[in-house]
Amino acid sequence: MPLYYFHIRTGDKLEIDPDGTELPDLDAAVAEALRVARELLDEVADLGREAVIEIADGAGQTILTVPFSDAARPH
Repeated sequence: MPLYYFHIRTGDKLEIDPDGTELPDLDAAVAEALRVARELLDEVADLGREAVIEIADGAGQTILTVPFSDAARPH
């Protein structure tokens, strides 16, 4: 299975995922990024909806960016 990394970018700050996660395909990686974003939005009050998750492949290349706003639940 391919390895995907989920780096979190907030403004100019980048938190690197050092371990990555093996997932069957990019669709599964997007679903995982949205799940992580929802969890973080619930737990971290000052994260901000402008944050994004950068999905990188096993070679470390960013292949997709998922905005936290895509995962935001309406209040």
